[in-house]
Amino acid sequence: MKYLAALCVALAAAALIFAFSEKKQGEAHERANQAQADFRQAMTLAEEGSKPEALRVLAESLRLQPGANPAAAIAFALLTESRTNSSLILRGHTDAILYAAFSADGTKIVTASKDHTARIWDARTGLMLIPPLQHDDDVNMAEFSPDGTRVVTACEDCAARVWDAKTGQQIGVPMRATDGMTFARFSPDGKLVATASDDSTARIWNAQTGQPITPLIKYHDNIFSINFSPDGTRMVTATGDARADILDPQTAKRQTDPIKQGNNVFTAVYSPDGATILTASADRTARIWDAKTGHALGPVFQHGFWICSALYNGDASRVATASWDHTARVWDAHTGQPITPPLQHGDAVFTAIFSPDGARVATASRDHTARVWDATSGEPVTLPLPAQDDSTMAFFNPSGSSLLVISRDNVVRSWDMPPREAPPAWLADLAEFASTQVRYDRSLKPDLDKMKELRQSLLASTSDDPWEQFGRWYFSEGDVRPISPWSTLSLKEYVDGLIAVGDKDSLDYAISLSRDHPAWMVQLVPLRAKFDAPAPAPPQSTKGARSQPPD
Repeated sequence: MKYLAALCVALAAAALIFAFSEKKQGEAHERANQAQADFRQAMTLAEEGSKPEALRVLAESLRLQPGANPAAAIAFALLTESRTNSSLILRGHTDAILYAAFSADGTKIVTASKDHTARIWDARTGLMLIPPLQHDDDVNMAEFSPDGTRVVTACEDCAARVWDAKTGQQIGVPMRATDGMTFARFSPDGKLVATASDDSTARIWNAQTGQPITPLIKYHDNIFSINFSPDGTRMVTATGDARADILDPQTAKRQTDPIKQGNNVFTAVYSPDGATILTASADRTARIWDAKTGHALGPVFQHGFWICSALYNGDASRVATASWDHTARVWDAHTGQPITPPLQHGDAVFTAIFSPDGARVATASRDHTARVWDATSGEPVTLPLPAQDDSTMAFFNPSGSSLLVISRDNVVRSWDMPPREAPPAWLADLAEFASTQVRYDRSLKPDLDKMKELRQSLLASTSDDPWEQFGRWYFSEGDVRPISPWSTLSLKEYVDGLIAVGDKDSLDYAISLSRDHPAWMVQLVPLRAKFDAPAPAPPQSTKGARSQPPD
C-alpha cells in the first residue's frame, strides 16, 4: 500500500509538472506570436513613415522575444537613421554607373560608367584614389584582379583594357573586338582575361600583354557572362543561344556537350568546389549541372517569369534566384525545395546575392530599392534601401558589414548592416526612448536617468561586441561621431572629402550634412555659389563701329 501511495503521489507530481511545463510553453508561444505581430506592425509603420511609433512597437516586440527577433535589425536601421542623415556615397561620375565591385580585401571599389570612365575608390572614405581611367565610350564593366593590383575594363569602344590599380597606367595593349566589349573578367590566378563582345564572340587573352590566347569563340546571340572554375582549368559561358558551354580557357575547345535550356541563359556559375554549375534562364528556371559532364543533376528552381541571376552560397547548400516576376527566392540546392517564402519587390528583381556567411540575402530591383533578408526565414533585415533609379546590383563587402548598391543614377551607396549577434536588453529601452525624442507626446515619459546611465556605460565600454560598438556610436557627440556605425570616418572628414571633389552635386550634399555646423557652411556657401554665377557675356564685336570724337 505504501508503494502504491508513493507511486500515486509521484504520478500526481509528474502531472503537475507536465501541466506547468505545457502552460509555460503555451505562454512562450503566445509571446513569440505577439512579438512577430508587433514586428510586422512596426515594419508597416516604418514603411508608411511613422518611424517613432515603429520604434515604440519594436521595443515591445524585443521585450516579448529578446533573441532571434528580426525586430533588432529594424531597430538598428531606425536608430541609425535618427542619428545621421548620411551614408557613404561615391560621388564623381557624371552619368549612369553600370557596374561596381570590391577588391578581394574590401579596401577598394571600382566603378564603370556611361561617362566614359572607370574609377577606383577608397572603400573607407569614398574618395577616388587615382584620376579616372579614361575611355572613348561607355564603360560596361570593371573588376579587380584577384590580388587587387590591376583592374580590367570592358568598353563600348570595342576594347577591353588592363590597368595598374595604383598608377592608372595601362598594362599591355588593348584587347580589341569588332563591336562593343560587354564583359571582362580575370582568371583565378590573374594571368588570363576572358571577354565578351556585342559581335557575339568571346575570347581569352594574356592579361599582361593583351595578346589573344585563343581563337574567337563564336555564337549567334549575346554572351551574357563568362565564369572560370575555381581552379581556373575550365570556364563556362552563358549565352542567348539558349545554351551554356564548358570550355578549356587555353584552347577554347568545348569539353562537354552544350548545357541547353529553353531560352536565353543569363548566368552560369561554378559552385565553390567546382563540382557543379548553376544556370539561370529566361525559360523561368534555374538548374544545376555536373561540371565534368554537363549533365543535369535534377533540381529545378521555378519562377513565374525570367530568372535574371542565380548564385550559390558559400558551401553550395543553397541557391538564391532573382526574377522578373518581382521576387527572389532561397532554395535547398539538393532538394530544389524553397527555404524562404518569395522575397517580394514591387518590380523585377535583377540581383540576389548571399552575404559572405550565407545568413543573409541582398536583392536589387527595378522598383528603385535594394533590400536585405534573412536567408532562412525570409524576414526583412533592413527597411527598403532607396535609390533615385532602378537598383541593378548589390554587393556585400568581404566582411559582410556593409552593402554596396548600384543604381542607374550616377552614385553608388554603401549601407551598414545590423549585427547578427543576439541584441542586448538595453536595445528595447533605447528604441523606446528614441521614439519619445522625435515626436512630442505628453503621455510618454522616458526614463531619463536610465538613459543617462546607459549612455555613460556604453561610452566607457571598450568591448568589441558589435552592439556595444553601435551603442558607443549612437551616444557619441555629433562632431566626432563617424558617419555610420561601422565607419571610422567623421562627418567633418567626410564633408572635407566632398569639398575636395568639388562638383555641384558633392557640394550640395556637403551643405545638406553641414546645416548644424555654421563654420563649415561659411566655407561651403561661396564654393557652391560659383555654380550659380551667370556665365560672362561674350565680348561684343567692334567691326564696323564708328569711332567717337573725344569730348
